[in-house]
Amino acid sequence: MTYFGTPGGDGTGSAAPRVERVLVVHAHPDDETITTGGTLATLVDAGASVTVVSCTRGELGEVIPDDLARLRDDEAALAVHREGEIAAALRELGVRDHRFLGDVGARTPGLEPRVYRDSGMVWRSDGVAGPTDDLHPAAFCAAEFGEIVSDLSAVVDAVRPTVVVSYDDDGGYHHPDHVRANRAAVRAARLAGVPYFAIVAGADEATGVEAEALRDDPSVVTMDVRPVAPRVVAALRGYRTQLEVVDLPGGGAGIRYPHGRVDRLASTESFRFVADPDELAPLPANTSELSDMSLGGKIGTYLLSVAAGAVFGAIGTVAHQGTTSIGGAVVPTGLVLSLIMALALLVGFRQVFRSRTVVAAVALGLLGVTALLSQPGAGGSALVPANPAGYLWTFGPVLIATVVLAWPFLDGGANVQRGRDKMNALPDAKGTPET
Repeated sequence: MTYFGTPGGDGTGSAAPRVERVLVVHAHPDDETITTGGTLATLVDAGASVTVVSCTRGELGEVIPDDLARLRDDEAALAVHREGEIAAALRELGVRDHRFLGDVGARTPGLEPRVYRDSGMVWRSDGVAGPTDDLHPAAFCAAEFGEIVSDLSAVVDAVRPTVVVSYDDDGGYHHPDHVRANRAAVRAARLAGVPYFAIVAGADEATGVEAEALRDDPSVVTMDVRPVAPRVVAALRGYRTQLEVVDLPGGGAGIRYPHGRVDRLASTESFRFVADPDELAPLPANTSELSDMSLGGKIGTYLLSVAAGAVFGAIGTVAHQGTTSIGGAVVPTGLVLSLIMALALLVGFRQVFRSRTVVAAVALGLLGVTALLSQPGAGGSALVPANPAGYLWTFGPVLIATVVLAWPFLDGGANVQRGRDKMNALPDAKGTPET
């Protein structure tokens, strides 16, 4: 029996029965059981081949019980303990293939194994998760994005999945590790031509119009996980550091998180097919391509931006005095083309990197070289003479750069998906670290 199938243009599974090979990518130990535990057990029972990849070991997770208090200030010991927790949880769910990203079996061939460290998070004032101010150099979010994708692609090459499953584009609740896991999983799926399904956060709690929309959406696959609920509960009970399984009034089990919130154990788990696997998941309006880079990558981007601006500035300075005679009229084609070139360069960098800082670096290179080449030469001549074209080339790029820098992003919030998540036990006091 297949559950995800081979999606057609409308996202429905319509292929002949086959053995499914499902690759599920999660950020930390316990994520896989909380959000997809019932699906993992159901797939295993149906004979599917299931591989779970954990991107980090959750070194910055909270430790609830006092008998494990020794782990609260020992990240290395907590990482080892959580390795044991996820191993026990996956045994309960029946999953036999689990890999930590960066380990042998989840590492680019030829590279030494590495550990992607938990990046941590803080609750922002707007009630969603955000990155910490003191990101560790070995953190998952500090690693080169290309390295992460390459490691995950090594898993794809090894297990040859028929489907890749991970978070939606906001990671469920904007945890930086969840968002990064989404970016990497979508990219790896796109490179391999494998269908991608995103976890629909909070689907089990949907009511009314929202629930009806999910039922009527042909791109959504919903699993009835009630038959495997006892195994999910047993798996969750192993995560004593992070959560507590409680009995709810009227029957059923719930999950109590460190800040006191209790969520009922889901009876269904839903996943939405990403309709065009050839395109990356859209970036939320408040992020940029720079968020997928390490510090070295960002510095390199700024330097290349300055260099690109300098090259275009030099070309424009040399060419802006050029003219063409059309019908007896002299047309300043050199100036027009130079200004269009400057506009295209600045707008292009703004659209690609979605960063005013990068645009400012381009403008610095362009305007700096223009100013330098405007100085009189040894013989008293200048590349930018005091004529109308010279004045327009001197001040035109300044005006263009100012407009491009000031222009707002025109996303209208369309790319931001404010999904709920079973892990969004918002603390009473904002700013508390969470994993």
